[in-house]
Amino acid sequence: MASSEDLTYAFLEAHPADAARVLERLAPASAAALLQSAPWRLASPVLRQMLPLAAVRCLEQMDDTEVAGLLRSAGPQTGVALLRYFGAERRPRLMALLPTALTFAYEMLLGYPEGTIGAWMDPHPLALPSDMTAGESLERVRQTEEAMVADPFVIDRNQRLMGYVELADLLRADATTALSRLARPSPHRLPTQALLTGLREHQGWRETSTLPVVERGDRLVGTFTHAALQRALSIVEQSKPTSSSPQDTLPGIAGAYWFGVSALIQALVSLLPVEKQEIKS
Repeated sequence: MASSEDLTYAFLEAHPADAARVLERLAPASAAALLQSAPWRLASPVLRQMLPLAAVRCLEQMDDTEVAGLLRSAGPQTGVALLRYFGAERRPRLMALLPTALTFAYEMLLGYPEGTIGAWMDPHPLALPSDMTAGESLERVRQTEEAMVADPFVIDRNQRLMGYVELADLLRADATTALSRLARPSPHRLPTQALLTGLREHQGWRETSTLPVVERGDRLVGTFTHAALQRALSIVEQSKPTSSSPQDTLPGIAGAYWFGVSALIQALVSLLPVEKQEIKS
């Protein structure tokens, strides 16, 4: 008779997308334990199918060597999507464990110009997939480690922002109701390349203290608070030269340049070979 471990691995191998949906609904520590126990050849396809935000919360429970191994075996497209959500302290450590060619491409793709929202955003928004039920969502919110839980954002399977759901609506809704039916629109969205100096009077601050940050295609990549804006502007303004010059326009030029070449870098990354790794026993 097959053991529970054998049955679990068989499910991961035969149904990676379904397994990804299950892991997204588990507490990050529980999902991480399963990914750690499975061979990389089974865990990597599941990781590729998971929403990046959910996958990173699992990977944050593992040590650097384990994470780097999974990033390598998951492939460059998944790797760059996941690295974006690691903090400034851990990301360099992980990249140091990756092949040189991938590291170079990732550094180019992940770099946001100083003075833009992307460089200052919180890359760990509380985001839930639209096909999750209200009951599952409440359980996921209870498991979050944040001291103050904001209304969760709702995203589709392509990481596109669909809106947000109020916690009060989750509490009132039937436990089987899908989030797609509860999501409210998020009319105010901040692009990663927007300059901080243009956000002082953003009308979104009149309605909320936390705004979603998106990349092209409305993919949710982070959040930005009004308090974070004030801190960032204070730091940026203190570091500015005392005299004004044409150099004041350089942040905008850098942002436009990065936005233009990022698609080219992403295409380059997609062509890089994935190194064959020894399967974890």
